[in-house]
Amino acid sequence: MNKSFWQFTFICALFVSAVTTVLSLSGALSLPVLVFPVLSLVIPFMVRRLKNAKFNDDLPLHMGYHTYSWAWWTVFSFLHTPFSFNIGNGITKALLLFVVYFIVQVLIELCGLLGTKFFNRTHRWGMIDEALDIIGYVIPIPFLYIGSILHIDLQDPMVYFMYASSMNVNILFAELVLLLVSLLVFVFYLYPRDLAYKGVRLLRIVITAAMWLAMNAHILYGGYIPEFILSLVPTVFPTYQGNPLVFITPAILEAGMIGVAVIIGALVERGIISQRRESI
Repeated sequence: MNKSFWQFTFICALFVSAVTTVLSLSGALSLPVLVFPVLSLVIPFMVRRLKNAKFNDDLPLHMGYHTYSWAWWTVFSFLHTPFSFNIGNGITKALLLFVVYFIVQVLIELCGLLGTKFFNRTHRWGMIDEALDIIGYVIPIPFLYIGSILHIDLQDPMVYFMYASSMNVNILFAELVLLLVSLLVFVFYLYPRDLAYKGVRLLRIVITAAMWLAMNAHILYGGYIPEFILSLVPTVFPTYQGNPLVFITPAILEAGMIGVAVIIGALVERGIISQRRESI
């Protein structure tokens, strides 16, 4: 992280937090909850386009990953409402909102920088790097949503009364989100743009998606799982107990399945290509 990044981040966070705090507390807008998501996305792009800003010359942040990081934090903020405070004192509430908005904006840019460095790293390990990239694109947003659902503490009678009836619908929607995001990433990341064996690459995409679907279906819909593994499930996946572990372990399991699917698809692709080259 260099000086340019911190200058850029400070300017964005200061402007976003100040304007959001004023607009949210003034009551000038009918939907103040949308102010921060909109400004936190748009303002960095506007600052980035400033012609005379010196920090733009060597800014290490890719704006595409700023957008992806913004999506993570937007999903998280809508599900967990970190900007809701029951404070009577107006000045105290304004200061607290300003600080929280400022911190979240800084975190958005830091995560964007982390994404920039991760995805733009030197790729040395072929299919392993491809698997890591695809995992990095797929996992965050769906599993922020899935983790938020599984984190709900249904042991509390009041919470159970509020959420139990809609839980199955929420889980189904989460599965659809994961399905859509995963398939889109498989297609767009692996799409054969400048390859000689485009048909083989398309076959790899199909095999990767099929393997991923098969593994998920096996686990989610009654496939055989050894008893000793089933005995660990309540500990490793403490669902509906308010345990933050549900944000981690399901994501790790899914990352493993994505990695296996990507590597199997890559091995099939390499095998077919090597056979074709030998036959020439």
